[in-house]
Amino acid sequence: MVYGFFAALTVAPMFRGFGESVGLDVSSESALAAGMVMGVMIIPFVSSLSDDVMNAVPQTLRDGSFALGATKSETIKQVILPAALPGIVGAVLLAVSRAIGETMIVVMAAGLAANLTANPLEAVTTVTVQIVTLLVGDQEFDSAKTLAAFALGLVLFFITLCLNVFALSIVRKYREKYD
Repeated sequence: MVYGFFAALTVAPMFRGFGESVGLDVSSESALAAGMVMGVMIIPFVSSLSDDVMNAVPQTLRDGSFALGATKSETIKQVILPAALPGIVGAVLLAVSRAIGETMIVVMAAGLAANLTANPLEAVTTVTVQIVTLLVGDQEFDSAKTLAAFALGLVLFFITLCLNVFALSIVRKYREKYD
């Protein structure tokens, strides 16, 4: 909620003012503002988890690389990163899952406009916000709004499932190399 408030009061007007100075028509509730604040929210999460994973790579792998004459950069590129890649992919997947489920930043910074566009300067919404919007109020279970909300939830589930399958394939590929 704090990130959404920051996006609505600081970041979105800054982007709108910058866009006007350049001659672009930037919406006061743009996807760009919400995306930037979402990135600010997620970067520390990914970097902290990735740092923990890279520090968990056994010292014997590093020492063996140095003993074979590898430089520090070669050790990082060819030993540490491949050994830590499953954990880094897991950190990115956790961050993406958090971003997919985030609603308050999008509601406050990007608005509620159900707009299908590739232009990040326009107002948009997300699937999670639409689910909340459709389920507000008293509807019967078999109403069109309730069924649409369940359909959106199913789409969100399949997107998350595909991300998990992709991440698992990367983790399996590199885990075989170091087991």
